[in-house]
Amino acid sequence: MFQVLTCLTVEHDWRLVVLASAVCVLASVVAISLFHRAQATHGRTQVVWLSLDAAAAGCGIWATHFIAMLAYDPGVGAGYNLGLTVLSLIFAVTITGVGLSVALHDFFKWSPAIGGTIVGGGIAAMHFTGMLALELPGRITFSFDLVLVSLALGAVFGSLALVVAARRDDLRHTLTSAFLLTIAIVSLHFTAMGAIVFIPGPALITDPISLSPASLSLVVAGAAAIILGMCLVAALSDRRSKHQLRQQEFLLDTALENMSHGLCMYDAEGRIVLLMRSAN
Repeated sequence: MFQVLTCLTVEHDWRLVVLASAVCVLASVVAISLFHRAQATHGRTQVVWLSLDAAAAGCGIWATHFIAMLAYDPGVGAGYNLGLTVLSLIFAVTITGVGLSVALHDFFKWSPAIGGTIVGGGIAAMHFTGMLALELPGRITFSFDLVLVSLALGAVFGSLALVVAARRDDLRHTLTSAFLLTIAIVSLHFTAMGAIVFIPGPALITDPISLSPASLSLVVAGAAAIILGMCLVAALSDRRSKHQLRQQEFLLDTALENMSHGLCMYDAEGRIVLLMRSAN
């Protein structure tokens, strides 16, 4: 693990590492909040929330990775293959979406744990595809034992995150599961980065459609904006749901208090659906 610490302390710009961690925390909170919204709904509405959740989680994982990659300085010039960069985003969204779907639908007792493990697999697929997109004057190999450790960390913490999230929708469980998901993403990334062994070679020959670090920064900024948009959607939806719940509780309390005078219930179009007259 000294290799991981050396990678973090020597080869990374800590300012961007902190930024990547902040984006990761935000994305994790949004992902768990949207998971709870999907958990509270059914049918097409649930599919919509689940799709938003997959997009938010996938974009968050992807943005965290590439902000941290911008923080990585191997000491030579670098570029990013556009096709593989886009593919890594697709992997992040689709595989994470599958994991969230499995965790959401209680096929059996261990569904949330299995779903979380799949989410960990999505983080890994995104990370290593993103690493393939990195173009350097040389070649990259990996320390196999640290790769296995990174995969285990992503799977274990991803599993724990969705197990906690599936138990209850309250602030404590939301924050705990978001923290665990953040640990899954960050620990997998930096352990896998510590596994890198760079072997210098001929001068870098970039693909015609490669992204420069500056261009990648703009793309990542767009992904971060999507995450913030998801955060706004989740917050507004949560506020609306709580407002509707308070209204329903008020109407129910009023009805119960005046039960002795009779009870009249209307549908959404104002038609009477229930009429109970007082016995007096």
